[in-house]
Amino acid sequence: MEKLRASKFIAQNPVPTSVSDVRSYLHPAKRNHMRGTSIVELLVSMLLSTMVLTIVARDFGYYVHSRADMDLLAETQQAANSSITFLTQELRQAGACLPELGNFISLDGEDNGTLDSITLRIGIADDLTLQCNRTIVKKRALKNQPLVKVEASHRFEPGQWLYMIKASGHGNFFRVASVSGQWLTLESNLDKNYGRGSGVYALEERTYTVEQSGNDSVLTVSVDGSDPEPMARGIESLDIQYKMAPCPPCNVVDEPSSDDQWRVVREVVLSIVARSSRPGKGGEYLRIENSSTVKPRNFL
Repeated sequence: MEKLRASKFIAQNPVPTSVSDVRSYLHPAKRNHMRGTSIVELLVSMLLSTMVLTIVARDFGYYVHSRADMDLLAETQQAANSSITFLTQELRQAGACLPELGNFISLDGEDNGTLDSITLRIGIADDLTLQCNRTIVKKRALKNQPLVKVEASHRFEPGQWLYMIKASGHGNFFRVASVSGQWLTLESNLDKNYGRGSGVYALEERTYTVEQSGNDSVLTVSVDGSDPEPMARGIESLDIQYKMAPCPPCNVVDEPSSDDQWRVVREVVLSIVARSSRPGKGGEYLRIENSSTVKPRNFL
């Protein structure tokens, strides 16, 4: 049986006996399965593969850097937009529930180049009734004393800022230490006598400024005289100007110089520059500038 199989294999696969038989045996069309890869073909294949990989790597690197820059730009734009929007809303509330006569207390500020600060005072309203938290002195309050008897002490709470104003229009700021019955106890003594009927207003005071430390800059807010707290990082510039009545011509100043000038402020121009948290692919920080012109509603 084994001999029969061997004979059959030899018959089907005759051994070449001449040069022509060898050539025919090795012809690609007949013996393609025996063909290998030459060194030249291998080198060309490696070269093409390297070129393709180089192009892919370059394009992928460009995509990664472009995406990172787009994310950085969006982050910086968000910081600029959110900061200017928030300050605009705050300015529109300045002076709400506060006295219109007497000393101007709704707005204050300081010009410091591109690192200005602005202080807003907003009267507090009841969460349910939306009525302003204010009352009047019920019994003459004496200078150098911390006690004030009022008609509606329930509108105030410990730790709260309040503004007391006499009928003459002169007043001052105090902080409430405690509330008992109709009596308010202040953290400091009164600076003057406040007669019966003097106004007492609950309020919040917020001061916004840009603080810089090394390569870091941040927009901060101080509430009721507390230590500044970070509000928006990357804000490296806050420039504020004020447009004064009459309008026209709406004279523009960097800082009103007197109480009378503050009282005729008709518009506040805010300009903010936000800087990216890190450099872009070109090695430079991205910067976005945003501005807004605000008309304070409560003292126009």
